[in-house]
Amino acid sequence: MLRRLKSLGMQLRELRNIFIMFILPKLTYASPAWSSSLSLTQQRQLERVQKRACRIIMGDRYTTYETALITLDLTSLTDSHTKLLKQFGERLISHPRHRHFLPDNNPKPRHAMRHYNRLKPIRATTERYKKSAIPAIVNIINNP
Repeated sequence: MLRRLKSLGMQLRELRNIFIMFILPKLTYASPAWSSSLSLTQQRQLERVQKRACRIIMGDRYTTYETALITLDLTSLTDSHTKLLKQFGERLISHPRHRHFLPDNNPKPRHAMRHYNRLKPIRATTERYKKSAIPAIVNIINNP
């Protein structure tokens, strides 16, 4: 779709908007549920889709993926998935009916400390559970 629109003379800004409206939602759909359990290969494959789209949108002006992200005002998919996971976790904490999915809040320490965990850390016993959404949310909220 991007190649066809580019060949018809669509401008860079419009192509970027098309990418954000049609392609990016497919790459981030329900990502709080699955993004923490992706392997490195799967992360690279998803990132490759966005990289290819940036290359198509930028055309001859494309030099590197990082400069394309800056030019198009986009973030990497890994950063997007982390941001969406944190937003989901923050909403889950404040939701009265679904708060029980996360562990209890840690009490604030009596003395000033450099860092304290907002939520009780989860001690996962299996690798599969360690990479699931709930422990990933707790880690992101505890380590901003």
